[in-house]
Amino acid sequence: MSDTQTNTQYSLYYYDSCPFCVRVVRSLQGVQVDVELRNIMSDSNHRNALQKATGRTTVPCLRIDKGSKSQWMFESMDIMRFLQSL
Repeated sequence: MSDTQTNTQYSLYYYDSCPFCVRVVRSLQGVQVDVELRNIMSDSNHRNALQKATGRTTVPCLRIDKGSKSQWMFESMDIMRFLQSL
């Protein structure tokens, strides 16, 4: 793993009954990075953080933290392609 990847943290905002979320969560088995799962239905803090940062509560959403910068990625296929490329 490169230094960029080891200093980057990934968090997936999701909920269990969302079919697009289920697809992304299943795809995590094949990726080489750790992704923290943040269920927005079972923890309102996760939902609030997502809404505050992005203005929406749409899931799945991948948060990519690099140092003090955060990026947010929506769209399940984009998330899966991105994680598989790491």
